[in-house]
Amino acid sequence: GQPHGVVTKSTLGKTGTTGQTTSVIYDDLVDLTDSIDPAYQVDGLKFQFSQAMRRVVRKIKDSAGRPIWTPSYEAGLTAATPDLLMNYPVEINNHMPVPAANAKSISFGDHSKYMVRDAMELTMFRFEDSAYLKKGQVGFLAWARAGGNLTDTNAVKVYQHSAT
Repeated sequence: GQPHGVVTKSTLGKTGTTGQTTSVIYDDLVDLTDSIDPAYQVDGLKFQFSQAMRRVVRKIKDSAGRPIWTPSYEAGLTAATPDLLMNYPVEINNHMPVPAANAKSISFGDHSKYMVRDAMELTMFRFEDSAYLKKGQVGFLAWARAGGNLTDTNAVKVYQHSAT
C-alpha cells in the first residue's frame, strides 16, 4: 500500500479539551512535551506543524503576557537556526494537517526515528517516436518504489484537536 506517515504512525500525546477545534493552549503544549517517555527526551526533540498552525501558536502568551514563541533572531541565533517554541526547535511541514476538528496538527519528538526506504532506483524512459515528434515533443515516463515508517512509535507524539 502507501507509506506510513509520521502522523498516522505516532501515538497520541494530548487531546484538546472541548471547544479547541482550531486552537491550542499553553498547557496542552506542556502536556504534549511531557508525554514523551523520559528515555526518549534527548537532543533532537522538536515540534513539527504547518504554517497555518504556526499562526495559531505564535499568538499564545504565558501568564505574564509574553509570547511563548521565540524567533531565532531574538534568541541571538543565526538565520539558519529554527525558531523556538518552549525552547524546542520548530520545523514547518505544510503536509501536516491544519487546525480543525479531530485533526492531529502538531507532532513533537525525535523525528529522526522516521525512516524512508527506497526499494528500487528511479527508472526512466524517453520516448521520441512519431506520436511525439509530430507535435515537436519528447515524452518521459518514470517510476520508483519507496516507503516510509516511524521505527519507534514512542519517540514521537501528536496533539489532536477536540471533535467539537
